[in-house]
Amino acid sequence: MKMTFLGTFALAGLALAALACSTETSVVTPDQQAPGVSVSGEGSVFGEPDVAVVTLGVDAQADSVGAAREEAATAMDAMLSALKDGGVEEKDIQTARFSVQPLYDFTDGKQVLRGFSVSNIVTAKIRDIDTTGDLLDAAITAGGDLARVDSLLFTIDDPSTLEAQARVDAMEDARGKAETLAQAGGVGLGDPRSISEGGGAVPLTFEGAEALQAADTARSPIELGELEVRVNVQVVYGLE
Repeated sequence: MKMTFLGTFALAGLALAALACSTETSVVTPDQQAPGVSVSGEGSVFGEPDVAVVTLGVDAQADSVGAAREEAATAMDAMLSALKDGGVEEKDIQTARFSVQPLYDFTDGKQVLRGFSVSNIVTAKIRDIDTTGDLLDAAITAGGDLARVDSLLFTIDDPSTLEAQARVDAMEDARGKAETLAQAGGVGLGDPRSISEGGGAVPLTFEGAEALQAADTARSPIELGELEVRVNVQVVYGLE
């Protein structure tokens, strides 16, 4: 009986030791991702712009800050009045930049203050786009020699209808590419598993803005052209 107890005890000890020496780490691996094909598609629709956005203002230089600021303020008030008289609403005019800077000359290697420069630049949205040329001429004339035009671009105020059509075209483009790839691979094409989008209206910039400042009597020619609304999509389709 004693021998049996000791034998049982020994066997139990060996079993515990074996368990202690055989610690096992289980690694759970995720299921493999379902097969699919990732393609990009692009849709492009053209439309006429209906809004012009112009960035313009004044630059004044004088011996003192006060004199430069006064000249700039007078010219800027005249330009703003011309824009408002032409139908631009006050809510569509916003100050883009206002700066006061010293001007220096270098004489005999020394920096000599020669005056100050005051710049006042605004961005104006012209909703009656057909009046763009006349409004710019009026504003530039009002600002005189201090007037400057930094940029002019055309855009579409509400491109949602064009964007919707561009999305449809982009998805059709992506579907066509995916079907070609699936057919070439000898598999069937399933439903889309994910869709992401990018794109929007591409504004047109009028690159001849500096020529507007040279117009004294002739009307500045402004061509509106067309805007492209482009949408890009990235689609992942399942495979069957």
